[in-house]
Amino acid sequence: MTTATPAFKSTISKQPFYYFTVELQTTSQAPVDSRQYQGYVQYALKQWVGDIGAGMSVDILDTRGTRVFDIRVPFDQHKQVWQALTLTPFKMPDGTNARLQVLRGSAFAMGLAAGSRHAFSTSQ
Repeated sequence: MTTATPAFKSTISKQPFYYFTVELQTTSQAPVDSRQYQGYVQYALKQWVGDIGAGMSVDILDTRGTRVFDIRVPFDQHKQVWQALTLTPFKMPDGTNARLQVLRGSAFAMGLAAGSRHAFSTSQ
């Protein structure tokens, strides 16, 4: 008896980047731009990982609405980034408290576009 070998094999750990959709949670009504999002992410990384964290490569890819944005980080650092974003509160320029909430993470950029639970919902 012979065992067939799979024709295709993929390992997501070989991906160069990991993608997150992140929400800024605050009571502040001040507008936020990409540069400020970048600063908040870098602040969280520096607080959690130190100076090494502040040097991590984080790309702001897109902003959705007024408080949601997508980022790209190196795959091998995504766990540290996720922890830093989730666990580090900070102050907005107007003094209000804020935090970042990871809404979705994926090894593929298309994974941020739609989750399987939302895209293929059968409810009317």
